Formats: sequence, structure tokens, C-alpha cells
Amino acid sequence: MQPVGGTSGQNTSETIRLGGVPEHFNLPWHLAIESDALSDLNLEWADQPGGTGAMLAGLEDGSLDLVSILTEGTVDAIDKGLGATIIGVYVESPLQWGVYVPAGGDITDESQLAGTKIAISRFGSGSHLMSFVQAERLGQALGEERFVVTGGLDGAREALGGGDAELFLWDRFMTQTYVDNGEFRQIAVQPTPWPSFVFAVRNEVLLGRTTEVGRIVDAIVAQALALHDRPGIAAEIVERYGIGLDSAEGWLASTRFAARTAFDPALADEVLATLDRSRSAS
Repeated sequence: MQPVGGTSGQNTSETIRLGGVPEHFNLPWHLAIESDALSDLNLEWADQPGGTGAMLAGLEDGSLDLVSILTEGTVDAIDKGLGATIIGVYVESPLQWGVYVPAGGDITDESQLAGTKIAISRFGSGSHLMSFVQAERLGQALGEERFVVTGGLDGAREALGGGDAELFLWDRFMTQTYVDNGEFRQIAVQPTPWPSFVFAVRNEVLLGRTTEVGRIVDAIVAQALALHDRPGIAAEIVERYGIGLDSAEGWLASTRFAARTAFDPALADEVLATLDRSRSAS
């Protein structure tokens, strides 16, 4: 799972298709795209509200070329044969997954979660895989019958509100709005045991357009490393992403973007071992 070498000499008019979840984590991508640094490249960004599973499908079918994506789902998919490469760490701090249940229900503690139906974006998504990580921590087994596929956050809201599911894991800062409005009750936080986001690129693009991919990643990293010092950044996050000021400030305080950091194969082994242990209990 090492970055693949190569040379470019490619046509810069050919579109490179970028993607990531429509959340504050990807603000550096938008700032890079809006800057002059990449103005000579033909870039196309597409929000991916379906999360990791949707982006893996996009890398598989060629509708996406380069993405910001959760570490665990990407490692798992590449191990299973996805034709993509993790070329570096994007966010080195863990993702803080909020653990949510319906606000009007009886569940108030993780000890009550045995047997509950779990809303997930799709099988192989971050919400699916982190459910296994949580279950391992709690010493619980998970079978496939426990999961309700909802396609993303909006679908999970419907599932929990309609009684089709009783549990959902999602980024705690993006989901705070639904705690505040009375939809969800947060009963715990489940951090990832590894860096939260990585850069992943289709192998065909990495081999054929190496220099352009490197330029794009360098521009994003530059914006990410400068983000905390950007004037008025918390207010900008509130305006762009519709979260509360407290959530924006909390996210900034807990998030560390990586410098141009290669992805350590030992980290992939750790992720796979954790997932294997969790799945063996199901």
C-alpha cells in the first residue's frame, strides 16, 4: 500500500474529479480550489454526502479520481482489491464519532445497546466500520441483521426518527445540530484509534498524472496547515457549514492536519487487525 511512482507529461485540460464529505474537514480543499495555485488545472469537486462507501464506489467505477476519505474504510477496501492507493495522511487527529440514539427513547447509556438496530450509510462505510470498533470496546457481537442501510446522515435521521433504527455513529461536531434540536441524544464518543482522514487516488490517475496529483495535494496541505491561523476561521466554518460556533471552535481545537505525511503500511496492518478482531465477534 505504498504510493506508486511515475511521471506526468499529461494533458492538464483533462478533468480531475475530486470528492469528499460536505463537512468542515474539507474546507482546505475548497480554499485550494478557489486559490490561484491550481487555477491552470481542470478540477471538478463533487460533495459526497454518502460518505466513505459512496467515495469507494466512485473510485471503483472511475467517477472520482482523488478523495479525502476515512482511513479505516479505505484500508479495508484496498485490502479487498480496490484499485486505489493511499498517498498520505490528511487529518492526523482521530475522528470523534458521536454515538447517537433517538432523543425521545429509553436508551441513555451504552450498556443498553445490545440488540439495537444500527443505522449505517452503507456496508463498508465509516459509520458501519466504526460500529464494529465500538462493539469491540463494549465486548458486544454484531451480526449483519443489526444494520439498517440509510445512505447517509439524512437517511439515518429518518431511520432513528421513524423507529427503524436506534443507534447511529457520525462526526460529533456535524451532528450537534440534531442534538440541539431534540432529534438525537448523544450517549458517548467513539474516537478512531488511528488518523481520521487520508488522501486516496485511483491507481490509473496516480500512474498517469503524478505531478498534477502532487500539486493538488500540496495545495490542500498548505491550506490545511494555515487554517487555524486564518482570520475569522470559526465564523467562516459556521457560515459555510451551518454548525454552531461552539461546535466550530471545538472542532478546530481537536483537529490536527498532517504535513506532507506518507501513509505508514504498519498503520494499515493495525487498522485491518482491529477490524478483523471486531468482525470475528459477529
